[in-house]
Amino acid sequence: MRTFWQCLALVVFLTGCGLPVQHPEFTGLPETQRAETFTCCADPERQPAWFADLAIALSEPLEPLFDPGPGTGLMAAHPEAIDRAKTTAQPMDILALSAKSHAGSRFFSGWFTHTAIYIGNERKLRAAGLWSHPAITPHHDAIRGGMDVIHGIAPRVRLDRLDDVLSQRDAVAILRPTIGRQEKGLVASRALSTLNYGFDFTYNLNTCDAFACTEVVARSYKSIDFPLRELLGEPVLLPDDVAAKGIRNEGLRLVAYIEAREASWVATGTRGAMERIAGFWGPSPVGPISPVSSSLKLAACRR
Repeated sequence: MRTFWQCLALVVFLTGCGLPVQHPEFTGLPETQRAETFTCCADPERQPAWFADLAIALSEPLEPLFDPGPGTGLMAAHPEAIDRAKTTAQPMDILALSAKSHAGSRFFSGWFTHTAIYIGNERKLRAAGLWSHPAITPHHDAIRGGMDVIHGIAPRVRLDRLDDVLSQRDAVAILRPTIGRQEKGLVASRALSTLNYGFDFTYNLNTCDAFACTEVVARSYKSIDFPLRELLGEPVLLPDDVAAKGIRNEGLRLVAYIEAREASWVATGTRGAMERIAGFWGPSPVGPISPVSSSLKLAACRR
């Protein structure tokens, strides 16, 4: 019992150190802001070094306390919003997800704090010419059972139901890669090859023994140049940077942004996603500018 109360006290303490959802100096997205020039995420190291080290050290043992499970996000109260996202998503779309109503998400830099890849249901995969792809066929039973999303989420990379993934979140941006059927097949192959690998609690893209959510994305879409920012000395891919590429239409295209509020939901598209991302990062950096490298330079994982 003492251990439980000690863990609870630690969670309360850490939650109090969480990042604000909106930068205190943000006054709104300028009317002149164009999608093609939209940027973010220059200063991801917004927590003190001691806090970041502590959070990483405790992230694995305390993970169950921060996983509220399906049905706990704001979208769960709005099935129409979930239906809109399910109708819009197409095979190999990337989902950038936000859940700032959850205390655990306040530790992560960005409005979006998770990513997933929509594999697709049988009907959509057949329409895309991918149902018989060698990477897809071993998973026919799982897909027919509703498992249509792959993502790196503790404790491992796994297939999940899109309904469950969305019901745990407050907002989703649907990002469509500008690739053909052959490349989509390769994306499916790469993504599904990470199934059942452990979750990477350090978010280090240079390792291949475990994968966080954006690591699955970066390793799967090898033709897209994602910006990797240095965080605590290691290269990471931020979900907001994935969404920003879709906003700028750089290898990805943002096709929908759907956000649930307490009493309603909205589909505000590119402008709404820009507003939320810009609101988190603010008008000027608050921490050191992080060096940026290219995901195209990542060494291949040998399996």
